[in-house]
Amino acid sequence: MTQVKNKQSGPKKPAKGQDADAGKSPGNREKILATALRLFTAQGVDSTPTAQISRDAGVSTGTPFHYFPDKKSLIDQLYLSIKKKLAEAIRSHDDETLPTKQRLGQCLRGYVAWGVENPEKMQFLDQMYNSPGLCEEVKCQAYDDFAWMLELGDAAVREGVLPDRPREFQVVMLSRILNGILTLIDSKKSGMSQDEIIENGLAMLWNH
Repeated sequence: MTQVKNKQSGPKKPAKGQDADAGKSPGNREKILATALRLFTAQGVDSTPTAQISRDAGVSTGTPFHYFPDKKSLIDQLYLSIKKKLAEAIRSHDDETLPTKQRLGQCLRGYVAWGVENPEKMQFLDQMYNSPGLCEEVKCQAYDDFAWMLELGDAAVREGVLPDRPREFQVVMLSRILNGILTLIDSKKSGMSQDEIIENGLAMLWNH
């Protein structure tokens, strides 16, 4: 009786429609985030499908979902990663040996410097500022990286450097003034130098 030998099959090819890069590849996550940032700021978050992000990032359609369960998770992680980088940039300008006003001013100049270097990221943060898509949990995570600066702001109020107003008021006004400084620097139409814009903008914060 003739025995039929079993043929050993080689590596299986991905089925049609199956992700060829189903495994997580180094660099894919950052590539997806960078592409999402570019598309979100260019055409809006709601108008950007994940399929377009995948295509423009040069990965297969299912690859983003190996890193982010859904589009909301992608948006959340992009927001948190940018907020963390901003917080780190501000912290790098901090000097605890300085008097409170100079210390706070130096940190705020760090914010402006980072914003000038990263306009796309600042635009995305501005887009998300009042977005109903950001849950309180994500907002709280983002604020954790800025807790030290909120404490610095409280110290500035106690010392009379900043006017005594509710914290929410202080945070909103500070954000608007800083973003206004960035807008004026970018427009190049104010008739003022970058340093003049920054110094005159920050002067609006201090208690007179």
